[in-house]
Amino acid sequence: MKTQKSKGSLLSIILAFVIIAILAAAVAYFFFDIGGKKNETSVKPSVGIKKTSPKNQHVLTKNPLDGTWVSMSDGRMLDIHGISFTMELPSVSTHQIIKGEIHIKGNTATFVYSDSKDKCGENPGTYSFVINNENLHFSVEHDKCPGRKQIFSATWEKF
Repeated sequence: MKTQKSKGSLLSIILAFVIIAILAAAVAYFFFDIGGKKNETSVKPSVGIKKTSPKNQHVLTKNPLDGTWVSMSDGRMLDIHGISFTMELPSVSTHQIIKGEIHIKGNTATFVYSDSKDKCGENPGTYSFVINNENLHFSVEHDKCPGRKQIFSATWEKF
């Protein structure tokens, strides 16, 4: 009688592990895009100026990065609206906010911090970007600020 009970417990444990493994595989597939880069798109066009009438009135086209993005590595929040951005750096001891401008041409974004007290100063950092589903990936093109390079090396998810 004792062997039947232990066989039933063992079978229950094995069944639980199989179910957990299937769920983990499904989550990994959907969240980490294991299927490859089949949904990858390069965003074009970007911020530019359009003439709206012969009177030389100009309107900015929509910035493809507009909105709030969350770093998947450490929870930083990057809020982009038009040519302005705000980045909130989470910390237990202090709450740091970086503000500046973002200039986009094609699939290239240039970040310029507006607070010269920051370690990067007002030196621009230029990055190419790709949006894959709701994930944003930056690749450094030119940036002399190692801190900013580290921040933008993360994957960002649309909030």
